[in-house]
Amino acid sequence: MLEYIHSFRDYRRFRNSTQDFHRAIMKSGAVSSSREKESLLIVVGQGMNAQWLQIWSVLGAWLGSSRGYRVIAITTRQKPIQNLYLRLFRFSLIYLEDLFIDQVALPQEVMDKLDKLFSFRDFKYYEYNGIPVGKMALSTFSRQRATGIMDVADPESLVAVRHWLERLHKSLTVADQLYKAESVSILFFTEVFMEEYGAFYYAALKNCLNVVRFAGTVRDNAIVLQHLTDESDRTHFSSISTKSWERILGYPDTLTMEMELDQNFAERYGDRWALSKRNQPNTRIMSLDEARALLGIPEGTKVAVIYSHILYDTLFFNGEDLFENYADWLVQTVKAACVNPNLLWYIKVHPSNLWRGELEYFNGGMYEEVRLIEKYVGKLPKHVRLVYPDTPISPYTWLQVADFGITVRGTSGIELGALGKTVITAGSGRYEDVGFTMNSTNVVNYLAVLSSLPEVPQPSESQKRLARRFAYATFCMKPFILDFLIPVTRCGRKSIFSSDDLVYIARLGKVATNSMRRFSDWSLDRNEIDFLNTWPLDA
Repeated sequence: MLEYIHSFRDYRRFRNSTQDFHRAIMKSGAVSSSREKESLLIVVGQGMNAQWLQIWSVLGAWLGSSRGYRVIAITTRQKPIQNLYLRLFRFSLIYLEDLFIDQVALPQEVMDKLDKLFSFRDFKYYEYNGIPVGKMALSTFSRQRATGIMDVADPESLVAVRHWLERLHKSLTVADQLYKAESVSILFFTEVFMEEYGAFYYAALKNCLNVVRFAGTVRDNAIVLQHLTDESDRTHFSSISTKSWERILGYPDTLTMEMELDQNFAERYGDRWALSKRNQPNTRIMSLDEARALLGIPEGTKVAVIYSHILYDTLFFNGEDLFENYADWLVQTVKAACVNPNLLWYIKVHPSNLWRGELEYFNGGMYEEVRLIEKYVGKLPKHVRLVYPDTPISPYTWLQVADFGITVRGTSGIELGALGKTVITAGSGRYEDVGFTMNSTNVVNYLAVLSSLPEVPQPSESQKRLARRFAYATFCMKPFILDFLIPVTRCGRKSIFSSDDLVYIARLGKVATNSMRRFSDWSLDRNEIDFLNTWPLDA
């Protein structure tokens, strides 16, 4: 009950802050319920953090008003506060309960195909009309169980994955019918590979609809926007399209770019943003010499840092992996480190384990990385060490300590590249084609690279330049600044710790801000996959 009260207070505070904008939108009459209009569909689903509801309510109302869309949202009756946000600008609501997804009858040919799935690889590579249904089902299972490993011999796991395979198929049918019935032409998503969200996304993609994906950043006042198309499908939200990258490569080198990138590092690893601070509490930036002395690294010894991913979240969407999943990658990479004593290896447990609550419920508070290493690797030799999220050394300092960074496709790879370090990847879908990373085509080649460390070529000056340019595009050009919203801590919280502790109040008058106008122009231009800010020029 107390959580409900706090959530309602957040809603009321937001509603009061939008009054002038609300009057202007309602007076225009453009956010219409008329079924004759093309529709903007906001895919909210069974539960969404308040900040997305706030962002979507404003941008949806503005797009509906300025471009004449009927705005509708998929939601649930089980989330009354969520629905208050959606009703604020009179969006039409479609309830998941009324779509009767579970009652959809699947064709016998689909049931026959599902009956033939037995192994993990059967599930993982199962597709239907080019849609990765198996990967979405496994990804959903992994997030809900907070594990990166699925034991297909476990009957309970098989039942759970089979349930999601069937529900995804049924949701594809429902979504296809809904889009036609409601004249949907543009959609807002944040989740695109979990639960029903994945089916609604792929149904939109197959119907050639305009899909706008929203994603968070570590900045309190910014998000990332991306059009999902056949080209950008299954790429990371912070990836850069071929067209955008070619344009960026043509821009001149500028001192302003270098200074702004350095400033961005300082802000993300400083105290400016609450969303980044939660990943690095009680840490401090140290000199490289101080950090190496604290860690007891002998002079002249090279260091490799293995940057763990969140092992159970959003699996399989962002490109292709060399290994079966993030968990398999981590285990095999740690095993390779154990047999190469020619340098020091650090396994950096993902910092979001500090504030994500899943592990407390599923693993008794034990980090998933530690559980897997104990189970599949055993005791680590002295040259391989675990780095827990409560390390006193700033993540920025760890980037300095590393001579080699090992990741599948993590943000650390971009940062390490920008700092002139060697980046070794084990997957695609983000930056492997830019030219500053060491990529392997298969597991054997990847493990051979790890066994040869530290004797691998260092990045050239050209590669360092590419990495700096890509980092600037990612961290400075991609963010969409929410200048029409002010980030605040949600009611009932003393600070921003978990992902839903951040909410907004509106900073709107009777008309839209420049950012909102830029958003509406970009959102309807499907030829521009990336929303990008301008390249900086020197004065």
